[in-house]
Amino acid sequence: MKAKTGITFKVFSLFFVILLFGCTLHSLAAKQDDPPAREEAAASAPPGTSPGSTTPAQAVAPASAEPPGGTSSYWHSFIWEAMPAEWLRDNSQSVIQEAYQQHGWRPFFIDSTFQLTRGAHLFLQRLEKLENDAIDPKPYQLETLHKHIQNLEKLRMALKSVDPKLRDSRADLSDVPSFDVPPGPPSPPSSSASGQNAMDTSEARPLDPGLRKEREQKYREIFRAASEIDIRLAGSLVRFAREMDPFCKDEQVKALAGEIPISQFLQQLEPTLPSYGPLHKSYNKYKHLAVQVPHVPVIGASRLRPGGNGNEVRNLQKRLQQEDFYSGSITGSFDAATQQAVKQFQAVHMLEGDGTIGPGTVKWLSISYEQKARMIAMTLKLLRQSQTRRCDIDRYVRINIPQFTLQYYRGGKVQAVHRVIVGKASGKPIKVQGRMISENNTPPLASTIEHVIFNPRWYVSDRIRRELSDEIAADPHYLERHGYVQMASLYPWGDHRVFQMPGPNNPLGRVKFEFPNAYAVFLHDTPKKQLFSRARRDFSHGCVRVDRARELAQTLLIDDQNPAAQKTEAYLDSNRQVYVKLQQPVPIIIEYMPVSYSENGHIVFCGDPYGWLDEN
Repeated sequence: MKAKTGITFKVFSLFFVILLFGCTLHSLAAKQDDPPAREEAAASAPPGTSPGSTTPAQAVAPASAEPPGGTSSYWHSFIWEAMPAEWLRDNSQSVIQEAYQQHGWRPFFIDSTFQLTRGAHLFLQRLEKLENDAIDPKPYQLETLHKHIQNLEKLRMALKSVDPKLRDSRADLSDVPSFDVPPGPPSPPSSSASGQNAMDTSEARPLDPGLRKEREQKYREIFRAASEIDIRLAGSLVRFAREMDPFCKDEQVKALAGEIPISQFLQQLEPTLPSYGPLHKSYNKYKHLAVQVPHVPVIGASRLRPGGNGNEVRNLQKRLQQEDFYSGSITGSFDAATQQAVKQFQAVHMLEGDGTIGPGTVKWLSISYEQKARMIAMTLKLLRQSQTRRCDIDRYVRINIPQFTLQYYRGGKVQAVHRVIVGKASGKPIKVQGRMISENNTPPLASTIEHVIFNPRWYVSDRIRRELSDEIAADPHYLERHGYVQMASLYPWGDHRVFQMPGPNNPLGRVKFEFPNAYAVFLHDTPKKQLFSRARRDFSHGCVRVDRARELAQTLLIDDQNPAAQKTEAYLDSNRQVYVKLQQPVPIIIEYMPVSYSENGHIVFCGDPYGWLDEN
């Protein structure tokens, strides 16, 4: 009896162990192939979002926690087939081909289960905010992209119905070329990621021929759809990166190939210039004003002054209130608070701050909010594309033409600010680099200051020599009396070329800064110091005159650790022209930005002195 009981107990125990082991295996398989939605969403939720929240991109399918790039070598064929033919002839798209090559022609944004990766969802979220940065979203075709993503999820569900363990490595596709795939990121244990395309042989019995054909067709469809999405996202990322930072080509390849996380790359693209954040905020403010707040014109038949009353003053107060210059009541009385608001408005618009409403102030008051938003939008784009964003410059000189200001940067911070005089808005139209400008306009450019010249000679150009013709004709001794010296070379019309010796009347003053450029312009001192007190300073023939030029020269030489820094006074005590070569040339960047940012934390509407904004 005891023997029977023992045998029965052993048989029952063995049956229980087998049953328990089978249940455990079934549970593990279910967890590998179909993890709970809550865990998947928590793993994929972008920083700053809760697991239960969704974004437009996440609403379709949760982001995959798997690393990007499939394990099947079929990706090579489908990605190559999906790549637009024009990309093969377009050098600007070579970065994408280079990245695919480095990534073994595996997808960047799709994992081995044909789901969007977390990086893909983060990028899609960023694309939803393009308009906040004044970037046109149309070229990104977001609506079409989301439709493709929704279709991909439908294909996933259809494939899962015939292959619950769907994975790219389980595909067995006839007539599709197979390529060797470099080792990718490790796959979960359930995957047969051997680098080959043989179908997973873990199935208990062969598939029905009809089911096998259906599964093969569904794998073809999902490979094709996923490859097209991956290429669309890759093209959008490159477009976005060039829009945000044109100097990041190497980082583009690294981000696509997975060497840099997409989240890190997107953060690197955001401009760190101090002015970008305030301008970004102001852009959205003026966009809102343009839509939500009616524009109140202020057109004064006569100059409005403190003490005045009436509807024009009431309109003025409303206008100033909308732009946050005035916080008082709308009384129609031009009181002290209104005058102070007018002065702030004038300062922000680079006007003489007299607190009265003259023609210049009326002109700015009459500019629509939509136009101001466009000015800020253009500035945001120019800041993103600015040469100042190059990572290889530590110190540089930056000039903003409409602001009439020079800034000297070192270590990413402004070390000195100088007023400048730039080229006139008037002059004969000429064509420069495909655009029509005035011959007197100061051109935007990027170069490097190589020499500081003390007591420079002024070699008179053809154009300015023609302008002196009447004075020379009226006074035969004009050139001699003003210190001009004839040269052996001739002007095109046959007269001897001339230069002016250093001295108090030399238009270049006592210091000149030379940098190579195609426009024959340079930076220099001037004897007409009084012109720097003007609010608008466009008086030159194209060169840039700088206030306190001696101080700038001394600063550059000291930071250059140049021995000449100890000799500047001796140079200036004589009239001898002295060339000093900088040991490390200093980049100089001349830009045309209609809106800027002041040191006191306000944006500054510099305007459009050359009328270039109308061309865009």
